[in-house]
Order: sequence, then C-alpha cells, then structure tokens
Amino acid sequence: MKKLISLILAVMLLYAVVPAIAEAVPAHVLVVYFSHAGENYNVGVIEEGNTAKMGRIIAEQMNADVFELVPVVPYPQDYDSCLDVATREQQKDARPEYEGEIENWDQYDTVFIGYPIWWGKIPNIVYTFMEAYDFTGKTVVPFNTHEGSGQAHSQRDIEGKLTSAAVLKGLAVRGSKTQNDTEGTGADVANWLKGIGLAE
Repeated sequence: MKKLISLILAVMLLYAVVPAIAEAVPAHVLVVYFSHAGENYNVGVIEEGNTAKMGRIIAEQMNADVFELVPVVPYPQDYDSCLDVATREQQKDARPEYEGEIENWDQYDTVFIGYPIWWGKIPNIVYTFMEAYDFTGKTVVPFNTHEGSGQAHSQRDIEGKLTSAAVLKGLAVRGSKTQNDTEGTGADVANWLKGIGLAE
C-alpha cells in the first residue's frame, strides 16, 4: 500500500512540474529576414520595411525569435539607387556582410527566411546568411514581399541552395499590403501556416 501511495504522489508531482518545464523550453523557431526601409516601390518612404512587417507578424504567430540581416554597409534610402547597388551585387555574385551573428543556432529546428524580391531575385545578403550556417536537418520556410513578381524563382533557388534542409512552401505578399493592411496580412500568414502544417 505504501508503495502504491508513493507511486501516486510521484505521478502527481510529475504533472505539477511538467507545465513549468514546458514553459521554460524555447520555441525552437527563428525568423530571419532582410528588409529595406526608406523609399520603396508603390509605398513611398517608410520607416519599417515591408519584409520586416511581415516577419514580425510571422514571429508573433509562431512565438519565434527574430534576427534581422542588417547590412554592414547600408543600402541607399533612395529606391533607384538601392536597386542600382542590388543589380551590381547580382552581377558580381557579391556576398554583402551583415552585423552580428545568431547565437545558439543549433537549438532552432525551424528557420523562416524572409526577403524582398529585387529584380526577380533574392537579395545577395540573404545568400551570405544561408552560406554562413549549417542547415542540415532543419525545416526552412521562405517568405517574401513583392509588387507583382510573387515568389519569382526564390522558392526554387532556396531549395537548390539548402539541399540538406526540408524547404516548405513559401508565402509571397505584396509589400503594399503589408504596409496598409496588417489585419489582412496576418490572416494570409495564419492561413499559410495552417496549410503547411505549422499551425492548427
């Protein structure tokens, strides 16, 4: 009888402790994005970039950590000048540096990667990031903003680059929508996350 009572008490104690342990465990989800503030096509001059807004919405819904790719050498605020720099980087296959590094990279099972579409392509600074870390065994989820090009070839390009990861179907949202319709963008994100099995 004493053994039975001890067993019951041990089980009760376990159930009391489990919630506290669960709350202490990190989410293991990271949202990484590059975004450009300043002058942007179809939205004018903005303080927070389109992709940054989208990334923040995803992070809130996924309870994820966030890392922004901030270039060591800032891109021009002016839209045309920024695209000139982006074009030269694409032509040279450059790898622009960004500030900081991701701590505890190995703890993350799922990594969202966000970017604007520049001239139909992923900005080169995102390649700098993808080449800096080992994605083996991780789940990668692309997302991007655009003004008519959708994902362009970015889904295929990420799948080709990160062959050791499982790359899920990405989401493309117009930058003007992320700026002007936060609720609608949030609904798009929620439906997408459900569709790819990352939310109920």
